Amino acid sequence: MIAPLTRSIITAFSGFCVAGCATAPDPTRVDVATSDQIVSAQDVSPGLKPYYQRIHMEGISNATLNRMRLASAAIEAGEWQAAARALDEVLRDVEALGPADPRSREALSHFESEEIKRFKGETHERAMAYLLRGLLYMREKQWDDARACFKSVQVHDAAKRDPALRANWASAWWLEGWCNRSLGEKSAARECWERSEKCLPSARPLPRPAPSDNALCVALLGYAPLKMPTGDYGERLSYRPAESKAAAISLRTGGRPRPIPLGEDMLAQASSRGLRHMDEVNEAKADGRFATQTAGEILTTGGLGATIGGLVEEDREVAAIGLGVMAAGMTTRAVASTLQPKADTRTWDLLPATIHILPLTLSGEETQLEFQIQDARGARVALRKVEVAGSSNAGLILLVER
Repeated sequence: MIAPLTRSIITAFSGFCVAGCATAPDPTRVDVATSDQIVSAQDVSPGLKPYYQRIHMEGISNATLNRMRLASAAIEAGEWQAAARALDEVLRDVEALGPADPRSREALSHFESEEIKRFKGETHERAMAYLLRGLLYMREKQWDDARACFKSVQVHDAAKRDPALRANWASAWWLEGWCNRSLGEKSAARECWERSEKCLPSARPLPRPAPSDNALCVALLGYAPLKMPTGDYGERLSYRPAESKAAAISLRTGGRPRPIPLGEDMLAQASSRGLRHMDEVNEAKADGRFATQTAGEILTTGGLGATIGGLVEEDREVAAIGLGVMAAGMTTRAVASTLQPKADTRTWDLLPATIHILPLTLSGEETQLEFQIQDARGARVALRKVEVAGSSNAGLILLVER
């Protein structure tokens, strides 16, 4: 009679704990058919349709992430208006989300995973959203708006814990300088380029534009660094580089390659973020899970020993007490398994690994530019030809190579 009763107690307590701590699904998600109906009613490019569908299928928790992915795919496809709209929504979401968001508050609970919160990205992802929007403004020669975006890159980068690493986006400083130059603010431009050079002390600084330079090449190469969970329960967030073929790029002029200098390493920006507030929360969750699990194992082992001893001595009272302790231990272990310390590893995976920048002088006679893509060993992996309009003010050449 004792064993069945104990099993009932264990089942009831475990079921209560698991049901009480289960994460409620995102109510804004829709099924595939519904998302297809929504997107089909919109005028979207067939190549971008899956990205629009994913926004609806994964709901509001992943909406910002999926708009980020849409923006990257649109830029890569040359769908500039779609990219601009997506990034405008991303920036709106990034600025609007905060501690008042209910699901973000729930993520602080020991019984909820960080991944239930509304995604708005880590420091480097939010900063990159502004940098990409700034580049799109540059394409339209909206220099004031572009400059504001590049300033916002540094603002979001200021969240880093180490003051020496804050606002250290060399590419954003350089591009802000180009905007100032285009607006006729030469002194402000020089100041930005000086700051950019200080951000690349161990590498070759980005070249300052010559007076004749009237075009700018910005190349986005490879794939963003991957977020990886580390620690006993995956409570810490770390990064590792993604596999990418494109590691360097050169412009072929006069039959000779002209390297396009590195302006930003996304792995360096991501890994220098420092300890996040959620890292501290997740570590507390991990400590709680370890302590609870240990207590449960002690109670389970002790209760099992008492039960066996009572049965051997034919002492039903001791055996019953042992079963009760063992039930408490198993329930405690069940509670421990509901603690969710794992770090959020959702990633804007279509970001580049590196950013390369080169100012150019185009005479207006050029109709095509040829770019050579190299891997990490310097071997050529691709040759890219870009048509350019014959103009004395060619503007921005934006390339994406993986």
